[in-house]
Amino acid sequence: MPRRVCSLVLAIFAMFGMSAASSEAWADAASLYPPSDLVLTFAHGDGTDPYASVDRAVTLTCMPRATGTHPDARQACRLLHEVEGSIPDLFGYPTACTKEYMPVTVTADGVWQGQRVTYEETFDNRCALLRDRGAVFDF
Repeated sequence: MPRRVCSLVLAIFAMFGMSAASSEAWADAASLYPPSDLVLTFAHGDGTDPYASVDRAVTLTCMPRATGTHPDARQACRLLHEVEGSIPDLFGYPTACTKEYMPVTVTADGVWQGQRVTYEETFDNRCALLRDRGAVFDF
């Protein structure tokens, strides 16, 4: 009986053009890319109110290709690659901002190239956020 089952399994693999070696090769090819998946949030306020809610949240996946709900995933991933995933090292849009104090807080939580990422920062206003961090938080 076990011989019949083994023959049946081999026949199914042969019928679909698969082999154990090709299945392993597929798994190895997928593992060439360490995960780079982030959840980014934007909230009004300085982050001290425990009852404040997040105004917007998006997902960003950068490996093996840029996807997610971020409106410009390709640009955001490109910028993160330039700074090797170090969000504080991001540079933003060249612009002048007013001194208006309407604080916004952003967070990033997830994994960048297999390493855990947790980031939170408050800016004086949305313009200051975009000036300092750019397209990654432009959603």
